[in-house]
Amino acid sequence: MNTNDKNDVRQFEALILSEKYYNEDSAWGCFMFSTKDDVYCPNTQKDGTKICCLVGKMQHLQVGATYNVKATYQVHKLYGGQYNPVSVYAVAPKDRNTQLLFLESLIAPKIAENLLNAYPNIVNDVIDGNISEIDYSTVKGVGKATWKKIKNKITDNYLVSDIIVMLIPLGVTYTMIKKLLENEPNPVLLKQNLENNPYILTKIKGFGFKKVDGLSLKLKPELRTSIERLAAFIVFYLKELGENEGHTYVTIDNLQEAVSKNVPECTPYFNELIENNIFLYKEKNKIGLKSYYETEMSIFEEIKSRFKEECKQLFTDEQIENAIKSAETEQGFEYTDEQREVIKTSLKRNVSIISGIAGSGKSSIMRAIIKAYSQNNYVLLASALSAMAAQRISEASSYEAMTIHRTLGAQGFDIFKYNKNNKLIAQAVFIDEGSMVSAILFRKWLDAVGNDTRIIISGDHKQLPPIGYGNIFSDLIERLGQDSKSVLTKPMRQAQMSGILSDANMIRENRNPIKAPASKLVTGQLQDMHYMFRNDRQSLFNIAVKTYLLTASKDGTDNVVIVVPRKQNCLNSTERLNAYIQDKLFDEDVPSISNSLITFRLGARVMQTVNDYERNIFNGEIGYITEIGKKIFDRNPEEYCLVTFKNVANSSKNKIVTYRKKDLAALDLAYAITTHKIQGGGIDTVIGIIDNTHYQLLDNCMLYTMLTRAKKRCLLLAEPNAFLKCIRTSHNKRNTWIRNLKK
Repeated sequence: MNTNDKNDVRQFEALILSEKYYNEDSAWGCFMFSTKDDVYCPNTQKDGTKICCLVGKMQHLQVGATYNVKATYQVHKLYGGQYNPVSVYAVAPKDRNTQLLFLESLIAPKIAENLLNAYPNIVNDVIDGNISEIDYSTVKGVGKATWKKIKNKITDNYLVSDIIVMLIPLGVTYTMIKKLLENEPNPVLLKQNLENNPYILTKIKGFGFKKVDGLSLKLKPELRTSIERLAAFIVFYLKELGENEGHTYVTIDNLQEAVSKNVPECTPYFNELIENNIFLYKEKNKIGLKSYYETEMSIFEEIKSRFKEECKQLFTDEQIENAIKSAETEQGFEYTDEQREVIKTSLKRNVSIISGIAGSGKSSIMRAIIKAYSQNNYVLLASALSAMAAQRISEASSYEAMTIHRTLGAQGFDIFKYNKNNKLIAQAVFIDEGSMVSAILFRKWLDAVGNDTRIIISGDHKQLPPIGYGNIFSDLIERLGQDSKSVLTKPMRQAQMSGILSDANMIRENRNPIKAPASKLVTGQLQDMHYMFRNDRQSLFNIAVKTYLLTASKDGTDNVVIVVPRKQNCLNSTERLNAYIQDKLFDEDVPSISNSLITFRLGARVMQTVNDYERNIFNGEIGYITEIGKKIFDRNPEEYCLVTFKNVANSSKNKIVTYRKKDLAALDLAYAITTHKIQGGGIDTVIGIIDNTHYQLLDNCMLYTMLTRAKKRCLLLAEPNAFLKCIRTSHNKRNTWIRNLKK
């Protein structure tokens, strides 16, 4: 045979002996296999069994499982003979021995025997959907967690693998397909749906419409001029606008223009689809996803309805005054008349919406409000979107706070223990940094709030709007009447002395706090706001790093951070700054662990960037890598690291989490953080950088949020033009259905 002929496709049945390597993100792996079929292999045993490597792009194969393989044989210069897969399909176990071999790759041989004795055809029964649970009392050694692992492996290997094989040309992996399985957990039905309408792939985060469109038209060319293709584009377009820019509607003309540019063949169906559909909502010349409209308006109507309901008084005037005095004693200063009025009003309403400028005492008044509930033995649940913001509540009020996801008992993506059928048990619920909460999460939280439970939402409606569609907190401030909200307008005495807060509040109103850019400026009676203007971005980078290292050596890395608008693809991004600072803090010989993008060194400061419901670790939690090593996972040696998270918002104990290499995508270095990520948090020293490569993200809202993250000292490093753009550019007014209402 011609060993390097890529057109010479061989077919054989392969038993997987071991896994040498597999990357979930790229779907690239290397597996040792054996076969008794008549194909060439350089290693042939006396009994005729051939052993070789299968190397390339494929689904994650299971050791002990058998597959029908189509592959080409290649001779690699370094690794010798190997097969490169064209297609790989799992073969269901034919007898007890093949079932046993498969199970022994997951659990101990004795336990595998016990399981097969109780359920002789267990693997095929799961494949055929005949069994989902077992009687644990009849199988020694198999509990709920072990059974879940076995069942998931069977599903992944024998059911989901067909879908992965079908989608590998697009670069889809099982990790991505999990998103689709959340909507349709039956893999057989999911495969049918994909074959009928491949545009459902747009539900996978990171898959643009053009990429999915290309594959869909290859699978079903007849979709090119179809209403299905048009509907898929419109849904994708409106979701992209919602998730990236926050808009919940567009004008019909703008939508039609987008259709003409992207799927012109489908324009004849445009009017028909707009007039006859179940997924869009139209009002005059505005149109958006019906689900967005219903989410927004249901929140608005429920908040108004709760406010109008008769409010049962929980506190006497004396109890309120006692709470105020206790809070004043603890914090060491008295409330202003404006603050006292907001406290009293908030304790007498069903719903309290509180906003205020930086330094007006929003966190301070929450101490008194929380005191009133705790002193009188009422349950109040305090929450915030991020772990940073939840920790800040705890610091400001000495009261335990949690992330919203923890408060709701997150059990998976969009799945919560507490919901409209299982309400939170509390007399009051409180959300801080309300401007950060997207419409969909706000709706989930509101669903879980009891009918008689009081609601308090605090924030600053001119900070950055939430990531995701909607702008609920800002819209409530804009559209509710004066008797439904409280707005703190006067800065506290300490805030008036602070250059950080005084300058930030001027920026909040599009006013320039300095006369002219200069190489070095300091403002405020406390001399806490520092400016350095440069026209050279490398200079901004160098000053930021030098200042960071100096401050960290004196105060510790927990008390200083660099804040920038962008995560990557420019010099002054978190990606570039984090890598450089880590190299300065650690020698090259320090143990490290890497994924495809980032190297993490032992001792590095890191941030969790996504919600991991199974391991109870959430976006925004910060910790340190305290161990790096190698140990056995799923019977294969693999690198890992331990991250110790300190001062977790709902616990006085440290939390230690194990990260395998495949988990590292959920971590980022945390010496430099984006403005969005640090929103809601507070750190003693903030070093901010803005330059013209951040252009699309520059506005007064972003700069205001950046500055107000500093507790004691802020250094802003800026290109003059970038700074002026922030001052002149107003806070982003999202197109939302609530804001569209007439006052």
